[in-house]
Amino acid sequence: MTTGVSKWQKFRRTGHVSWQANPMDALRRKMTTGLDLEAGQDEVRRGDELQVRVTVSRPEQLGDVELGLVCTELYDVETASGGDDGGTSRSTSTAVAHELWQPVPGVEGTHGVRLQIPSSAPFSYEGLCLSYRWEVVARGRRAGKLDARATRRIQVIA
Repeated sequence: MTTGVSKWQKFRRTGHVSWQANPMDALRRKMTTGLDLEAGQDEVRRGDELQVRVTVSRPEQLGDVELGLVCTELYDVETASGGDDGGTSRSTSTAVAHELWQPVPGVEGTHGVRLQIPSSAPFSYEGLCLSYRWEVVARGRRAGKLDARATRRIQVIA
């Protein structure tokens, strides 16, 4: 192993894969106004429906509004450090395990939407080297600008 602060040491201390926030997501949250999201429940079973309310208060600033159900897989990747000592390091990579988007009316008001959790999709899991995170995401697709984005994390159980 290479010396210094490694993500692997952090994983061993915390017992789960670290969620690496995307800096663009923080910027999106800061710039998002006029879009809010509320999930009917924090925990839902695979195969069940989730009731979501999307509130649009400034439609002129949002563009096309969409609601998505997204499962992100986080997994460890071990790579050679490139040195002569044959050391390795670990980093966390991400991949989309499930993603489904549907349009939401881009008019002012609160819109109720039902999302179906696929019965064959992975359930929420926080592991040492592998995790699955589920989010409900409302986004305003703005041409030539950073998308507006509101998210709500949910737990999908077996």
